Amino acid sequence: MENLVYLVPIVFFAGIVRGYAGFGFAVIAVIGLNLFLDPIKSVPIVLALDFVCSIGLIREAIKHANMSTFRIIAGGSILGIPIGLILLYLIPPLWLKLAICCFVLVLVMLLIKKAKPVQKDSFSKKLFTGIASGVGTSSASIGGPMILYYILSSPLDVRAQRATMILFFIVSEFMALVGLGISQTSSNEVYISVLWLLVPTMIGVKIGQFFFNKRPPKSFKSISLPLMVIVALVGFAQAFSAL
Repeated sequence: MENLVYLVPIVFFAGIVRGYAGFGFAVIAVIGLNLFLDPIKSVPIVLALDFVCSIGLIREAIKHANMSTFRIIAGGSILGIPIGLILLYLIPPLWLKLAICCFVLVLVMLLIKKAKPVQKDSFSKKLFTGIASGVGTSSASIGGPMILYYILSSPLDVRAQRATMILFFIVSEFMALVGLGISQTSSNEVYISVLWLLVPTMIGVKIGQFFFNKRPPKSFKSISLPLMVIVALVGFAQAFSAL
């Protein structure tokens, strides 16, 4: 509890990124909160904060999102979750996480190489992206980069990209929270931390949303690429520390 004062600027900054880009809160907040809290506490706190604050973005997101794309990738993600769980039984978790992190870095290089979005889109590409995200989420807690890669290489404009990602991550965070609720019981410290950090997080989200509506970016690559690299590097660090 004494560390809460140090957590406020972390969630505030992460909220600004989330409100502006539609993604990135969990990556920034988990890494920051892990400096002061155990992961068993920081993860449910971050998921709860991100989910609650995302509720305020739903109305605008529904208005601008590509609902067909959202439904397909969300459905694919649900299909991918049991596949990831099966892979956990077949492949050692350590090596599976390393493989997924390498895959994320490949996606980063592909995004850097592509100067323009792919104009041709297909149902199978969207479905595969959703399945890959579900597999990554359930097997290594790394599912966001797959969605980022697809959305940023799609022909959608930035407003539709942001809105579609907001809706997708709301669904994925809800499923993650349900899974955490089933697998473990949260302590009172987690609930108190969420209540204390909710206001600065929501303020950050509103500020980010204000700046997006005032001056939306031409592309989210400048935000997404560093975050994807961070996700991969943190995954590598966790895997190698377990060796």
